[in-house]
Amino acid sequence: MSSDLSRAPEAPSLPPDIQAVFFDAGNTLTYLDSDWIVQRLRADGWEIDEAGLFYGQCVAAYEASRLALLKKYPTDSDRHVPYFMRVLELAGIPKDFTAEGAKILLEEHKSRILWRVVTDDVRKTIHELSRRNYTLGVISNTDGRLKALLDASGLTEYFRVIVDSRVEGVEKPDPEIFRRAVKAAELEPRQCVYVGDIFAVDVDGARNAGLTGVLIDPLLLHDEFHCMRIAKLADLLPLLPPLGSSPEQVPV
Repeated sequence: MSSDLSRAPEAPSLPPDIQAVFFDAGNTLTYLDSDWIVQRLRADGWEIDEAGLFYGQCVAAYEASRLALLKKYPTDSDRHVPYFMRVLELAGIPKDFTAEGAKILLEEHKSRILWRVVTDDVRKTIHELSRRNYTLGVISNTDGRLKALLDASGLTEYFRVIVDSRVEGVEKPDPEIFRRAVKAAELEPRQCVYVGDIFAVDVDGARNAGLTGVLIDPLLLHDEFHCMRIAKLADLLPLLPPLGSSPEQVPV
């Protein structure tokens, strides 16, 4: 593994010849339906709020990064239950109830993907990157429903490349899934950026395939990880000028 946790984070800069931006889906383009979760758990008598759930998601993603480095949960599906349990615990649900709560969330996710909310920040950023003529794509460890999720979210039109791990038969951090996306975009890895929320799965996987990895870190928790970090997707815009322009021409 190429990770090196002993160095300080990189300054925010990208290679000069970037032509494509690929994204993870969950916790990068789409987020947990916090309103549904709050209402569903209130029906069982548990009071939590969306701010607590957001905090729980951020911290649980950070912890998932560390656990993935230790290879404790080798596949995406292995992470679902412990991830949901930790999110609920951090949001204020008593630990004795988190297993039951996670089961409720997992059942909803199996029925209708729970990472189904797209923020205005995401929509505006994707639209602007498309307007700047970048090739856009999604590479996600998903269960075959990625295209349907993007369709329902109204995002599909922006993406030239959509790579679903279940369809491909390979999942992140295996470099092969990134290579397939790059090949579909008809570009070289050095011309591509990949943005995701789990360091060992997203950033290291992308790097090992020759892409530049960017970690989305809303609470800036990942100080020890040697990589570029952004707090929100819109932070990409000052780093990616319209193709054919100079960095000095980047809109603020």
